[in-house]
Amino acid sequence: MRTRNLVLLLTSAAVLTACATGPRPTLVTDVPVNDAGIVAVLDAFELADSAEFTAHYRITVNYGNIAVNAAVTQQQGERSITIGDVRYLIETGNTRTCTLSNSTCTKGLDDTKVSDVQVTHQFWSRATAQRLRVDASRNIGPTEQYVAEFAGIDTSCVSVPVVGGTKVYCVTKDGVLAHYAGPDLLIELTEYSTEVDKTLFALGGT
Repeated sequence: MRTRNLVLLLTSAAVLTACATGPRPTLVTDVPVNDAGIVAVLDAFELADSAEFTAHYRITVNYGNIAVNAAVTQQQGERSITIGDVRYLIETGNTRTCTLSNSTCTKGLDDTKVSDVQVTHQFWSRATAQRLRVDASRNIGPTEQYVAEFAGIDTSCVSVPVVGGTKVYCVTKDGVLAHYAGPDLLIELTEYSTEVDKTLFALGGT
């Protein structure tokens, strides 16, 4: 009896050890997107990092009566993103978050500065692409793919029906956000150029 109990005890310990030393958890990868319209817009967003452009936006928070102007310019990996009174500067070997009204900056990129607008400094590309990926997993009906004009240029769009309404995503041929419309937020491209506005890397003006 003692021998049998000892065997059972050792067997149980071995099972517990195997559980403790089993495969480690891994990061969850993006769920594959199969909808052609969504894939086309996501593929376009992939071009954003290499684009040279200047884009101006109007961002409106639908719940809260908040609206601000925004501007983004990029050249050879260096970026300036302005959202209201906050300017994010991404330059070679240096990142800063600046307040235009008093010309002060701190190191790093602090998205809490624009939390009231419900966006991050990546709203013009990666953040909205990720939002689209999430909505693709929540899609409850057929999407619609079409071309629409914003700021005088043709953009690729997809409308995605989800619980609570339909969301619209539009992107330029350079991979830059042109339009986002959802129950929570509206982002509208108001001006667009393939030229870089170097004044947006300064601390005065918008």
